[in-house]
Amino acid sequence: MTIATLNKALLRDLPAVPTGRKKLRIVDAQLSGFHMELAATGCITYRLRYCNARGRVRDIRLGKHPELTPDEARKLALKHKADVWRGGDPAAERDRLRAIPTFETFVREHILPHAKETLRSYVEVEGLMRLRVVPALGKLHLDEITPLHVARFRKGMIDEGLSASRVNAHLAALRRAFNLAIEWQFFEGRNPAASPGMLRTEGRETFLDAAQVKALLLALAADPDQGAASAVALLALTGARKSEILLARWSCVDFDRRILWVPRSKSGRRRPIFLSDQAIAVLKLQPRQPGAEFVFPSPRRDEQALSELRGVWARAKLAADLPEDLRLHDLRHTFASLLANDGVPLYDIGKLLGHTQLSTTSRYAHLQADRQLEAVNSVGRLAVPTENESVPKRSAHNDNDEQDAA
Repeated sequence: MTIATLNKALLRDLPAVPTGRKKLRIVDAQLSGFHMELAATGCITYRLRYCNARGRVRDIRLGKHPELTPDEARKLALKHKADVWRGGDPAAERDRLRAIPTFETFVREHILPHAKETLRSYVEVEGLMRLRVVPALGKLHLDEITPLHVARFRKGMIDEGLSASRVNAHLAALRRAFNLAIEWQFFEGRNPAASPGMLRTEGRETFLDAAQVKALLLALAADPDQGAASAVALLALTGARKSEILLARWSCVDFDRRILWVPRSKSGRRRPIFLSDQAIAVLKLQPRQPGAEFVFPSPRRDEQALSELRGVWARAKLAADLPEDLRLHDLRHTFASLLANDGVPLYDIGKLLGHTQLSTTSRYAHLQADRQLEAVNSVGRLAVPTENESVPKRSAHNDNDEQDAA
């Protein structure tokens, strides 16, 4: 260690780095803690050493020569020392900033592992992040992303032609990621995606009538891929979700009680799918190999579940002359609509669909309008006098009594 005044004159006549050493520390004779490191390569770095409020010795880099002159480095050192006197800790602030990861690192190391443990929709979240969110924002550190970045990302998806629901799905995943970043204290501040500008979506309600469902079931019965066709048939006959049928296990089928148990539904709870006579018949026709686990195994690997229904769905729609844009999930809506039209109470429909909130089932309330009007008319028929009846007239005596009472 060498003591000298750090100035331009010193730079013109620097001491030599001792042989065998990589650098020489030169401490300023005027400002305590201010020093420079002279490397054997000739590189000069200005630094400040100080004690923080807890008495811990910290060392912070101020900059290099010639980016900083000795006088500029001294002024910066004085500023940091003033911060220390006020209770600050410049090195801790530096460490805090360095600890804030990029969005890409945060997603890879924290968001995706968390989603895999807690979300049934992990595959969808992983796809949203990998395909668009991370490529757009991944290189920025969490505290660098602003609402303007989110707005530009949103506009890019709209310009790309994504549907409103897909845009919203990406924005929701981004908002959730930042909520977790703040909750896990990766950075302090406001969530830049707290109000991302969700697009307005119109609820889609596509229902088949009973004749169309019958045509669909006939088309499925004639399809060459009976495994996949039976899975689609069960979707129509039970109103179950696609994943609930494709991941169904024989161990969860109770033929005696006529129930297919879903170990973990969308709500995270175990729920029953009640099986009609037709659904039971479909299951009993499904081949079951010894030791088979899945009701609908993959045609390639018996130990895996069937994962794709697009082919049989396209063929069945064509054979049954159904709308081209009909989705598999519309079979769930169809199941509910047929129940509603048959007068089944919304509460019971919700239970059959596995809804945890009655408000979710209320979308089918309008389908019961005819039955509700009939109920209103039944009250009218009971209360309105017939042609042989007349409304009793009030007597004058009663009128006088009322006037006296008044």
